[in-house]
Amino acid sequence: MSRALLPPLPQINRYTDGQDVAPVVKRPIIGFARAISYGVAVRTEPNLDARTVSVMMPDAVLPIYAELETDSGNWHNKFWYEVEGGYVHSALIHPVDWKLNTPVADAGTDGFWAEVTVPYTDARSAPSNDGPRTKYRYYGGTVYKVTKVVKSRDLNSGDLWYQVEDESFPSLYYVNGKHLRVIPIEEFKPISADVDPADKKIVVNLREQKVRAFEKDKEVFTSRAATGAVFPDLGEKGNFATPPGTFFVFRKTPSQHMYGGRAGDSDYFDLPGIPWVSYFVGNGIAFHGTYWHNDYGVQRSHGCVNVPSPNAHWIWRWTMPENDPVERYTMNLLPSAGTTVVVV
Repeated sequence: MSRALLPPLPQINRYTDGQDVAPVVKRPIIGFARAISYGVAVRTEPNLDARTVSVMMPDAVLPIYAELETDSGNWHNKFWYEVEGGYVHSALIHPVDWKLNTPVADAGTDGFWAEVTVPYTDARSAPSNDGPRTKYRYYGGTVYKVTKVVKSRDLNSGDLWYQVEDESFPSLYYVNGKHLRVIPIEEFKPISADVDPADKKIVVNLREQKVRAFEKDKEVFTSRAATGAVFPDLGEKGNFATPPGTFFVFRKTPSQHMYGGRAGDSDYFDLPGIPWVSYFVGNGIAFHGTYWHNDYGVQRSHGCVNVPSPNAHWIWRWTMPENDPVERYTMNLLPSAGTTVVVV
């Protein structure tokens, strides 16, 4: 792709929480790249041996112009993004939207589910841009249950704020309503509802790190995955490998705050808003979306099957039991009611 005749776009060093105006983009883009970690290298070419021209700090954001698969990268991940200023390897880049929304004025009696559509937004303990920040930052693509809509406490502000529910750590969490998209009921409807549930099956291939969905013998979906890993520094407690066997989906939720381990250990995590969770093993192993890595094709999770969030949404809609968007959890413990999952 030639860039010689295209006007430059200044680097966006950091998305500003609460900012109402997205950057002016002078080239067609496919999204925005949020740096997940420290020192993400922006290189002159999509090659790990290419010269580094700049580095991105955590939560820095740049426009994405293209996704490329090259001969360079990790052994399992050869995907790169062309961004403003060069190229970044995909592993530590979280692809996000940067879209503002018109908030709804009332959450109703049942509330509603909503998705973050900006690179990130900080949850606050009061409905105000100056309200105290909680410990949680909600990232693009994460999903939350909105239980109440309130007016901003900022003077001369007409903003509406959403109060969101945290099922794991109940407290007051508010997010500017412009940063969340109300998920329409159409996105909860089952996929392939006319197919006999008994003819649906998901196969997780641990060697290939792939997830495939079948309707009878026809493959209808495939996704790269990151399954459970072994963490040697934790000794006997560090075996989080996804177990082989035959299981079935028995519980689903649009969003789950997952946490575990001890702060400072390699098994520690505290992740709100994990989207589109489909549980298939009784100890908490599930398919779900991710936002803390973008590195599929290698074992790296705490047992779950990580897939890109849009793919997790597809799995969530396609699998049985059929979901109920009013409820936080849909559950059925009868094997005949849940889609078969085979891990090999």
